[in-house]
Amino acid sequence: MRKAAISAFVTVVAAGGLFLAFRPAQSQQAPSVLKVGIYAPTVEFSNAQARLQYVQGLAKSIEAATGVKTEAQNFASFGALKKGNVDFAIVEGQCYATSSSWKLLANATIGGGTSRSWALYSSLGADMKALEGKKLAHVDTGCNDNGFIDNAMLESEVASSFWGGRVGKPDLNAAVAEVVSYKGAQAVFAPVGSAKGLTKVFDTGSVPNPAFVQVNGKLAGDLSKKVEGAVTGYGGGGAIASWASANKGAYSGLAGRMGKTVKKGVFAAPEPVRFDAKDVLVEPPTLDDTARTDVEQHFTKPPDRME
Repeated sequence: MRKAAISAFVTVVAAGGLFLAFRPAQSQQAPSVLKVGIYAPTVEFSNAQARLQYVQGLAKSIEAATGVKTEAQNFASFGALKKGNVDFAIVEGQCYATSSSWKLLANATIGGGTSRSWALYSSLGADMKALEGKKLAHVDTGCNDNGFIDNAMLESEVASSFWGGRVGKPDLNAAVAEVVSYKGAQAVFAPVGSAKGLTKVFDTGSVPNPAFVQVNGKLAGDLSKKVEGAVTGYGGGGAIASWASANKGAYSGLAGRMGKTVKKGVFAAPEPVRFDAKDVLVEPPTLDDTARTDVEQHFTKPPDRME
């Protein structure tokens, strides 16, 4: 009787477990509001209002695709964006390179590509030597700016003491204006073509455009896919022309370039030298005439053998 009761109990538990195993999983509940932020100071929006209007237009596209109310917000710093409790964000390429834990959904397209060539521009002409001791204006992103300038832009070949000072500005327009209009600095790093009125000193390499990322990792996968589709299909135009499918390689490449590089001389392996033994051995002269020599030969009779 006891064995029968135990057997019945095991059967009930097994059946309950089987029911739980095959019960359809409940779908994750969608949030009532989505928040999209932007921090992209190197994109040439005319002003902060234009930057906000752009992200508001993108938010409307996301809302239409997901059916979830979507709000937009412009941030003055990367630190403020990280504290802003946003679900998605447009993030400066330099900042995403140094903080790439967020899921990448799309790359911004500007000027026909997802990266732009940068250069050093000067108000003193094209002579780099003339800039020694002068001030450098730059966008103060708070994302390893010294590594970006000294290593990514100058390839670790110019000492940080070369500059007489560094003037951080909130966005690219302000950094260029610091050199062109306000004369508070004599040089600036900027995308090619964006520093009107200044002389290019030299090209400094390519920098990826801003990234569109998912900050809130708890959102359902299907919602994330809808947002991704809305972003890559957005053609609002303006300073950011469009969005391309996610490609993280350019950001990883920039992150690597922002580290200090110590360059060493390269020694080539020498060519193997092959030579004939006759080139290093001296052959003694031989006697041409093996006949009689000039030395007289004398013979001596040995003593008799003693018994």
